[in-house]
Amino acid sequence: MKRLGETVGSLCALPGMIVGWLILPLIVSVCLGVVAAQLGINQLIDWEGSVPFFDEALTVNSMLDLQWHIFAMVVLFGGVYAYRDREHVSVDFLAAHFSKRRKAWVDMLCDLFFLLPFCAIVVWFGTKFAYRAYLTGEGSTYGGMIDRWFVKACIPAGFLLLGTAALARILSTAAFLFGPRAADDETRPAQ
Repeated sequence: MKRLGETVGSLCALPGMIVGWLILPLIVSVCLGVVAAQLGINQLIDWEGSVPFFDEALTVNSMLDLQWHIFAMVVLFGGVYAYRDREHVSVDFLAAHFSKRRKAWVDMLCDLFFLLPFCAIVVWFGTKFAYRAYLTGEGSTYGGMIDRWFVKACIPAGFLLLGTAALARILSTAAFLFGPRAADDETRPAQ
């Protein structure tokens, strides 16, 4: 059960590892946007026909939209990666004095009663939010990116992965708490 939880957690963290590489295009986008704005250039490139996300041209506004799209993906999917590796924000000054078992109980109960319901709510409403944007063809009204549904769909997708990673961690924690070596670990402090 512990191995299954770790495998599922790693699969959920994979998009976070991949989108971490989007920091490079984010830097390029910021630099291009700043240079173009300083030079007074609005339209960087244009082409015939419509291209997904950018429509008929790449503008400074498109670059600004691209920046927050990339940032949203890095935060949403990178958050799952941080959660899997336990690098997320936690109340360490309390947990530092807990035994491994007590810390595992707190993690499991918090994941079960706080994180999973929150993820379920965000997935439920976020899916409707993204679907509405897709149906209406929502896009920028100021010459930026079109197809805003994509970044909105990242919200429920990121929280679905986070909820799945939480379930995987609950399985791993339950294996630790109720497994055959659970009694041996009860008195050892957490490291």
